[in-house]
Amino acid sequence: MSLSDDYLFFKVENVHISDLYDWSDPKQKGKYSRPKLKRRESAPSGSLVHINEEKIALFRHGETVYAIQERCPHMGGPLHLGDIEELPDKTLCVRCPWHSWRFSLDTGHAVLPKKDKVAITFPVKVDTEGNISLGFLEFASDYFSGSGEF
Repeated sequence: MSLSDDYLFFKVENVHISDLYDWSDPKQKGKYSRPKLKRRESAPSGSLVHINEEKIALFRHGETVYAIQERCPHMGGPLHLGDIEELPDKTLCVRCPWHSWRFSLDTGHAVLPKKDKVAITFPVKVDTEGNISLGFLEFASDYFSGSGEF
């Protein structure tokens, strides 16, 4: 029994791996410098999806897709608008656009500053056609309370 057997996987509708900005693409590195005061429409970013009553930021690095909760656990910043950074130890992090906190895309732990804040990460499957699915341990409780939308 594999770890993925413990999860319920939900397909991400209307987002394909090829739709995601590839943060590992060397042609795209250095092409963009982040403005200090406002964000340009063409700025690279993650994708925001809403699945199983969760808002989740998706990021692509090569052929790997990462999924992390949308809201920064520090002050609630929108992580899907953050940059992906590779630290000297090869850890991939998302940098919150509000206060520059960095969270590991693998574990969700705060890397800089080293604090006890953790962003929830989600297992990701990408099939041979590039369709993305996200793993959850259970259905959102709203589905059973009558308040969720289907």
